[in-house]
Amino acid sequence: MILYTTVPHEIIFSAVQTDFEKYSMINMNGIPLMVERLENQDCRIVQMMSTDPAHFLDDQLQPGTVLKMTMIPEENTF
Repeated sequence: MILYTTVPHEIIFSAVQTDFEKYSMINMNGIPLMVERLENQDCRIVQMMSTDPAHFLDDQLQPGTVLKMTMIPEENTF
């Protein structure tokens, strides 16, 4: 996307640091996932970062799926 404007990019693409703090990268069964932490210590899958097309066919790892903390191995906690 190209924006032809005199408005500074800090105003157009303004972001608050707290928006990024709730996201984390984890590995679940060797599949890299970007997750959003929820209030109850669970997390929601935001994006699958894998390059293997077969991983995208797994219904349990689709974006929007809520993962319980008991499903995530200890070394992958936030």
